Amino acid sequence: MSRFKLSVVVTLFSCLFLLACATQVSANTHVLTTSTSAQPRLQQVALKKLTNNRNFKIENLQVIVNGDTIELLGSTETGFQRALAQKFLEHSQGVRHVKNNLKVSKLES
Repeated sequence: MSRFKLSVVVTLFSCLFLLACATQVSANTHVLTTSTSAQPRLQQVALKKLTNNRNFKIENLQVIVNGDTIELLGSTETGFQRALAQKFLEHSQGVRHVKNNLKVSKLES
């Protein structure tokens, strides 16, 4: 077998191996997201979405996860921010219900 053919065969097997590894990792990731360990992940995702967004000014933010329900506690500056926080999380993967217990700290004019 020539050196070129050997290089092609080795490259082909390497690609197949990497593809098989990627498929296995993807399958394992799917299992982890559907397991009972999703609650801490869901809490971290909700906190990150609300704290990394500059449109939200939420003080004393608490996110409580119970199954597929998220409860929000704390206070926002406006009613719009309160409603937006709920809508922002309702469309997150793994969330079916949002209990919005955020308080509005400032009066809107």
